[in-house]
Amino acid sequence: MRTLDVVPSHYAANDPHAAQPAEVPLLGGRVTPGVVRVGDTVRRPVGPHSAFVHALLRHLEQVGFADAPRFLGIDDQGRERLSYIEGFVPDNLDAGLTDERLADAARLLRRYHDATAGSALAGVEEVVCHNDISPVNTVFVDGRPTALFDFDMARPGPRIRDVSYGMFLWLNLGWDGPPPEEQRRRIRLWCDAYGLADRSDLMDEVKQRVRETVIRRSGDGSEDAARWWQHQLEWLERHDRAIAP
Repeated sequence: MRTLDVVPSHYAANDPHAAQPAEVPLLGGRVTPGVVRVGDTVRRPVGPHSAFVHALLRHLEQVGFADAPRFLGIDDQGRERLSYIEGFVPDNLDAGLTDERLADAARLLRRYHDATAGSALAGVEEVVCHNDISPVNTVFVDGRPTALFDFDMARPGPRIRDVSYGMFLWLNLGWDGPPPEEQRRRIRLWCDAYGLADRSDLMDEVKQRVRETVIRRSGDGSEDAARWWQHQLEWLERHDRAIAP
């Protein structure tokens, strides 16, 4: 299913001026269990990768990247405290995003990558990859993608990893997408907006990201999702030349 239903995001409320209870469960997007809003902050359980994520969010703040939550510390229940970002988050992928919004998303990803390039966190890699660049991990304001969140999968890596996976998640590629010529046009739009010059390995990277997702969803018991991703992989293997930019 690729339809987008706009709902309050992890970092947003319908009316910021309305009276709020002490803790408000956040239901937008694909929420990590236990995420709540407390005033103008978000409280979130810590996990094995939290220390790296906290360092990443601190780095983004230090370099002036404003399009991600701020890490504010740990509360008295051992949960991380993040700044609350106004906006909306879809609860699924969206087949109807305009060219302008797709280009906005690619440029947002480029700004994030540029903010991490050359950092100690990236190490010998090009950037710190988000690794789940998706509309459901993006805050929208007035229909425009404006901020990223959910950095739990962030790791050092090459830019092409995020560019390729994000491209699949944002552009409605695959067997249930538009005709191949339209998919090719959208891929060119995405790459142009990001500023990706070398596209020679792009389709191989897309297929690898989808292949990894098949394995991950099979491993976590999501059989229906794994089948959907497998069908996408098979379609891409048959049509990769037709949609290559």
